[in-house]
Amino acid sequence: MPALQPERPAAPLAHDAHEVRAAWIEATRLRTLPLAASGSLVAAGIAIARGAWRPEVFALMLAVSLLLQVIANFADDYGDLSHGLDDETRVGPRRGMQRGIITPAQMKRALIALCALTFALGCALIAVAFSGGPALGTDAMLAAGIFVALGIAAIAAAVLYTVGPHPYGYLGLGDIMSFVFFGLVAVIAGTFLYTHAWDVAPLVAGVALGLPVAAVMNINNMRDSLADAAKGKHTIANRLYAAGAHAGERWVRGRTPGEISGMVAVLERGPHVDLAAFDAEVTAEGQAAIDRARSPQTVAALTGESYMRAYHLALIYASLALFVVATFLVRGVELATFARAAAVLAASYPLMRATQGACHQLDHEKLDRFMAPTSLGTVLLAAVFAIVVALG
Repeated sequence: MPALQPERPAAPLAHDAHEVRAAWIEATRLRTLPLAASGSLVAAGIAIARGAWRPEVFALMLAVSLLLQVIANFADDYGDLSHGLDDETRVGPRRGMQRGIITPAQMKRALIALCALTFALGCALIAVAFSGGPALGTDAMLAAGIFVALGIAAIAAAVLYTVGPHPYGYLGLGDIMSFVFFGLVAVIAGTFLYTHAWDVAPLVAGVALGLPVAAVMNINNMRDSLADAAKGKHTIANRLYAAGAHAGERWVRGRTPGEISGMVAVLERGPHVDLAAFDAEVTAEGQAAIDRARSPQTVAALTGESYMRAYHLALIYASLALFVVATFLVRGVELATFARAAAVLAASYPLMRATQGACHQLDHEKLDRFMAPTSLGTVLLAAVFAIVVALG
């Protein structure tokens, strides 16, 4: 009897060139790239207002910003798959790595290449920015060193969001790091590369931009909040949901079924809900609807949802207020500045509309449709701010 031969591993499925190309384009997530460019736009607007804008600095800054976003997107796919989050329970479309079109080895090589290219372009940006504009004198070397360190930190932050043994994105720091690097650093450091000076206006504008950037990530985290929590990924969204659920559990203790139903009505329909009409509607839907309306678990879940969405709403309203403040800081308190601020407020309409939609949508699987409008609304707000402060 012949000896048994070990089974050979099955050959990976072949994918045609079009399918592979589509998977890489999908992994790039083109719809996220305009948001990454927003910091460059805001910094350019302030630089033009200060008479310090240089096209070569803008071009390099824009390229570095876009590459950092692509690195973050690739790393997100790589890290989530390696940590078991991109499985059949994930809400949203199946990614190229999930489908086996892009292998982990291929994605790792792409990440290394992109990191090297981004670092090289970042060094070029620093060299070009400090070779012209206002002289820094003996501080030039110190400033260059600080910016090289910032560049390395930005690349590391893009990769380590979901990659490595202890990814910070799983500890609830993803929103914060997006706020820091795509808001604060992008605008403050970006403006300094033009003007070679620090002041409060880029700080306020950086905070104003960082808040809706964090809100875009928060929509993604709200969508996956329950699944992420079950898999050990802790985000601000699911932490807020848990805090709200605990608060809801406390509020219903000792309440009658009728009182619980009233709480459900207010949480679902708002404080001006017609309780009699709500009760009649629930009764008409049958026993399952009645049980749900009188369940303490329903109050807990709805309170958790309200906590997540209140945070999201606060990010956007605070951003809008700070963009208005930044407009006055850049252009001064004069009559024309009020018109500029009004234009900024008008430009916020698409973002506010997307925010209201996300805050009223309780079906997590439908939150995806608000990510692109929130991102593009943020880009529009940043672009209009840059234009109105740049115009003389």
